[in-house]
Parts: sequence; C-alpha cells; structure tokens
Amino acid sequence: MTDKLERFGKYLLLDHLVDGGMAKISRARYLGEQANKIVAIKMVQPQYSSDPSFKKMFMDEIKITFGLIHPNIVQTYDYGIHNSQLFVAMEYCDGKNLKEYLDKLKTKKFVFPVEISIYIATQACQGLHYAHTLTDKMTGKTLNIVHRDISPHNIMLTYDGAIKVIDFGIAKAESNTESTQAGTIKGKLSYLAPEYLEGMALDCRYDEFAIGITLWEMLCSRKLFKAQNDLAVLKKIQECKVPAPSAINPNVPKELDEIVLRALSKDRNKRYDNLEQLNRALIKFLYANYPDFNSNDLSYFAKELFKDEIKIDREKFFEFGKIDIKPYLEDVKKEQEGGVAKDPSSPKVAESLDSNSPSKTNERASELDFGFVEDDNKKIKSAKLKDGPSTGGGASLEKGMSSDSNLDLKMGFSLKSAQNTRPTLKRKDPSQVKSITKSGTGKTRLDLKVQKTNSSSPAVFIIGGIAVAIAVIFVKFPNLVNLVKGDNRTPASQSSNADKIADDEVSETQTTGTIVINNYNKIKHKVFINNSEVTVSLLGEFAAPFGKNTLRVQENGKEHFVTTLDLSSEIKTQKVTIPEMKLAFYGYLWMTKPCISGTLNFVLFGENRSENLPMGKTGVAFPINMQNDVFVQMEGETVERKVSFKIEREDDSIDLCSIINF
Repeated sequence: MTDKLERFGKYLLLDHLVDGGMAKISRARYLGEQANKIVAIKMVQPQYSSDPSFKKMFMDEIKITFGLIHPNIVQTYDYGIHNSQLFVAMEYCDGKNLKEYLDKLKTKKFVFPVEISIYIATQACQGLHYAHTLTDKMTGKTLNIVHRDISPHNIMLTYDGAIKVIDFGIAKAESNTESTQAGTIKGKLSYLAPEYLEGMALDCRYDEFAIGITLWEMLCSRKLFKAQNDLAVLKKIQECKVPAPSAINPNVPKELDEIVLRALSKDRNKRYDNLEQLNRALIKFLYANYPDFNSNDLSYFAKELFKDEIKIDREKFFEFGKIDIKPYLEDVKKEQEGGVAKDPSSPKVAESLDSNSPSKTNERASELDFGFVEDDNKKIKSAKLKDGPSTGGGASLEKGMSSDSNLDLKMGFSLKSAQNTRPTLKRKDPSQVKSITKSGTGKTRLDLKVQKTNSSSPAVFIIGGIAVAIAVIFVKFPNLVNLVKGDNRTPASQSSNADKIADDEVSETQTTGTIVINNYNKIKHKVFINNSEVTVSLLGEFAAPFGKNTLRVQENGKEHFVTTLDLSSEIKTQKVTIPEMKLAFYGYLWMTKPCISGTLNFVLFGENRSENLPMGKTGVAFPINMQNDVFVQMEGETVERKVSFKIEREDDSIDLCSIINF
C-alpha cells in the first residue's frame, strides 16, 4: 500500500465504511501511544457540524454513550471537533450487523437456528437492561436511557461470537436537552411499538417490544410488520396481530411462542416488566431445551456463513499492516508541539525519517501468530493474529433514513505494531522456535518472533524480507504459498505461476464435494452418508466423497428420509431439503449376547443397510407391525441366512439370538 492515506487529527483513516449525507464512518488507526488500536470513527459533515441544534443533538448522544461500558454495548472512546468537523471514535467490532446475517441466510434459504436466535436476544437484553438502569455516579440518579432504535441493523455480531448493541444516536435520557418535535418519527418504522403511535411516554418496555420483533424475525426469517407503504405498516403496528413463530417455523417450540408473544403484547403492561425478566425467561428456556448449547456455536456459525468475506478482509488488513506510520506519527507530534506538519508523501520527509538515524535495536519483541485454518484439501481458509481477530466487516447506511444516527457500524480488529519502529522478521535458532501444532479443528499455528529495530531500510525492503523469511517455512508447508501472493518483491509471473501450481494440485487431489441440507436442525436430525453418521455444520453443510452417495436423515418418531446424491468434479455441491417425514413407531432388534459374529444386511426405507454382528447394546430400530426381513452372513460363511420377524405394538424388541435358526 503505497498511496498516501488521509489523516484526521490523531487518526489515520484506513478506508471508508459508509459515506452518508450527514456523516461518514471510516476504519482508522489511532496515532498515539496505542498506535495499534483500530477504531471506527464517525465524522459529521462540516455543514451539520456548524449547526447549533445539531451540535446539541450530537452532545446528547455523547452524554449517553460515553458513560456506557458494557460487554454488550459498543464503547465510545473519544469525541471532539477537528477541522470544524464533529467526530466520535468508537470500538471497532469485527463482524456484521444482524440484518446482514438475515439477508445472507435468506440467499442460502436457511433460517437462524432457534438456540442461536435466543442467545442473540439474551445478549442484547443484557446490554439494554444495563443502559435502562444506569445511574449517574456523581448524583446517584437513574438516567432512564431508552435506545428507541433497536432493530437487526443496530445489533452487531462479531465473528468471535460477541453481540453488541450499537447506535444510541436517538436514545432518550432525562439528560437530553432536545425534545422530539411533534409529528416526527425517530427510529425505523417497522420496529416501532404501539405506544409510540399513541404518543405515550416511552420506557424500557419500548425497547422490549423491538427485541421481541427482532427475535420473531430471526425465528421466522421474514419481516413482522411489512406492507406496501408506510401508512399500511403503521396500521399493522397499531393492530399488533402477531402470529406465533411456530405457525411459520415448525422448529420453534410452543413454550418459546409464549415468551415471544408476551414481549410483543400490544398492551405494554402485559409485557415483561423489564429486559432482565425477559432475559431470564429466555435463558431458562434455552438451557432447558438446548442443554448442549455453547456460546462458541455462534462463532462457528458466523465464520462458516461469512468465510469468503472474512478471507477478503483479512487480506486487506495484511495490507494495512504494511503501512509505515512514522511520517504520520511525526506529523501528530509536530502539531501537538505547535509546529507545522509536513506532507508524509513528500520525498524529503521520507528521507529525513528513514535516513541518518542511529542504528539502535529495540530489544522488545512481539509475536505474530499466523493461525492458518486448512480444509481437508490443505487450502488456506482463514488466518488470525494473536493480538486480535483477523478480519473486519463492511458497513451500510439504511436507505431512506434522514439521520446519521442510523448509520450501521461494522467494526474490526487492530494489527499490532510498535510506535516509531518498523517490524522485521528475524530467524531464530531452531531451539527457540515454538513448535508447530495441529489440533482436531484443522488449525495449524506458526509462532514467529518479530524483532523491532530502527532500521534505515526502505519499507518495501522490510516487507520483502518478511516474505523471504516466511518462504523458508513454506519449504515444509508448500500449501501456504498463497500467503506471499502480491508480495512486492515477487514478480507477477512468478506469483501467478505459484498460484497456478497450487490450484492445479488442489484440483487434481480433490475427491470430496459438499452436501447442503437447507432445513437442517442439529437438535432433531441425525445425518448419515453411506450408512456412516456425519458431523454437519450449523449451516447444514458437510463433506461427502465424489460418486453416488446415499443420504439418510433420521428424526425421532418419524420415517427416515433417504435419497441418493451424485457428486463429481463438475458437480461439487448438492443441495437438498428434508420433506415432512411421516410418523412412525419403532421397536428394536437386539442381541442378549455375542452369539453370532458376522454381518446383518437388510433394506429399510429403500436403503441397503449393513450392521456388524454382534450389534451394540441399542440394537437396530425397525418399524412395528411390519414384516421385516434381514439376512445374516456368519463369519467364515458365504451363504446368507434369511430371518423374518414382526415387532408387535405390545413388544418393544426382539432378540436376534433367540429367533435365528442355527
């Protein structure tokens, strides 16, 4: 990255996320003692920054957000005026907002898993309840903050599984200096509560209603209050006729319907008294019905859903990491001392910063931890730095919104670097290099030492040196060749040839494709390929070998769904939707003792199945009141023995050892 970047006071603007009419949001690097900190900085356009009424509104927002410190709320770090522009610097979250998740899932024809939907709602409840009950430390007075703009746009989900409420731009608190003008609507139309339309004073139950809408939409994968025009939407909100989520999504338990519908009561007195109560109800339901749920499930889900975006943004941040920030740091220092800042792109400045400086080694070292994640074919999927997540997100400005307070932030991570130093990779003695380990998750971690020096070498030489040092490791790990793609010292032809070789190797050795079950439910479904159970991702995806595959999906109390799917180098992905399976009652064929060794062969729901004998303790399930035929091939024999049996409703099992004819 050789282009000169724009500096905004003590922040180096890396790239723009949103360019709105009233404000723009950028990713920025803080130029100070914490020069590794990445923030999201919102810069109000000059014409609004000079408007006295806008300044009051802006200060109201700052008063509210600056004091909010909670793991489920995006933190405000800094604010002020620079070059006649109001600005606020905020925590940078590495992820997407909930609206982007919902849109992405719709394109994949997939619905949020019920347990993840509940978990997202509980975390938003915790952040909002903190804001609702926050007290002024100096006076002890409750601030009575109401967000007033809760929607999927304003709930951030990081790729690491954190949930954060953003944008308190129109939040109402008793400390506000401006009142809402009559006839104006603040907030997104489809997420208003009925009491807003009736002109009632708003309290925490207003945000509860918006959380209820958001949870309903996650469970049902559609908008709750949707109509052809704004007037029709307002009418639907006023009527407040909300269908039970289970009527749209059969995976939603009836008990969850009661919680959601209570939060969406038209009469706010019938809702939960506060979000603490709603949160407790949701958590109790979550772990009673999904005891194996873990918060990391959201992280796995996010990284699978946005794996392509994560890869692209990771590469962008690697480019950010190559920026020489010395000239910008010098500018900030001169400004603080009352001098005139020089142009960092000027050759004179570059020369004065990079030459005639004593060669003094800074003995402090930090570690760059490249945690490469590989799939079965050894193709790099993602990487991360030890000091923070490895990816960032985008941002969007909702169409039709007139206030910059509805800007949607996508925030990311910081790439560690030392102030006034340039990192160079120094090869260590083999005994000092950390061991390379692989885990069952497929991650390979390389821990490399970075020696910081005040070297006078040009930045491009340093970056090239890093690429050379990493290339030494690639001798043992040739599949990591893509990391040096775009290196300044690597000729274009050489880089493209390396990529071509790597791609050819992958295409020649790839023997598996992907099967996607659109309506997979990890709680209800067991999935088998060619009679072997497989692990399915939360998105319903799993690998299967090229060729014909027999897919079986089992659900308790239902007939099995069986189908055949073809995968090949031409057709690498097959999608399937599980139909509604008929009810069925089962009994079990089992063995009291290992009286037979061999194989049990049979056909069930059109699938040729085989079980080794002796069977496990649970046996094999067969439909009751049906004539069932199995074929036993004893060990050492070539002839199969046919055994017929029927499991009656009164019985629950039959012993194979007792019915086989020796």
